[in-house]
Amino acid sequence: MSVIQWPNLDAATFRWQKVNQAIVSRGAFGGSQSTEGASPLWEVDLTGVPQYYSAANRTVAFLESLNGFANQIALWNLAQPVPLGTMRGAMTTNASSLSGAITLQITTSDQYLKTLLAGDLIGIGSGLGQQVVRVMADALSNASGIINVTIGTPLRYAYPAGTEVRWNQPKALFRQKELNTGIEYQAVIGQPWTLSLIEDFRP
Repeated sequence: MSVIQWPNLDAATFRWQKVNQAIVSRGAFGGSQSTEGASPLWEVDLTGVPQYYSAANRTVAFLESLNGFANQIALWNLAQPVPLGTMRGAMTTNASSLSGAITLQITTSDQYLKTLLAGDLIGIGSGLGQQVVRVMADALSNASGIINVTIGTPLRYAYPAGTEVRWNQPKALFRQKELNTGIEYQAVIGQPWTLSLIEDFRP
């Protein structure tokens, strides 16, 4: 297995959404009950743009490099590469965080009265332990550069204090949800390609 980096291809459409792993059971009289299973996952759908043959070759090479379901791709939200909030710098966790936590305490130097806003995406950890989470409420850093944020997806792992928190293009790991169909050519023009991905943090 290899991790393929996103090659900055042009995308005509892009969708990034959270998919809850819920099991719904329905009763005999019409009632239903939902039970959360595994941690929610990110799902991504992309559509490419028409390309001349020479440019489409690069896209084909990328699509084939995924090797079916074998390889992962490291991808950030192309529509939201950085937070709308103003907090920047070298962010790290200021305190240890337990698996299942929905709050994070983050610190960075020289970031007094900076913000992370509801809807912003940040990444925590690295390698197979990396996770992208969405900030669920506006937060403001204090005089020490510490900011407490509520996140929309529980942490999958425990992270010690000092773990890197990424704000610039935070990446999650994905595999193909279904096999891509490559590129169809009309004359010398490659038609828009599609890619459907599901987050996959397993080795």
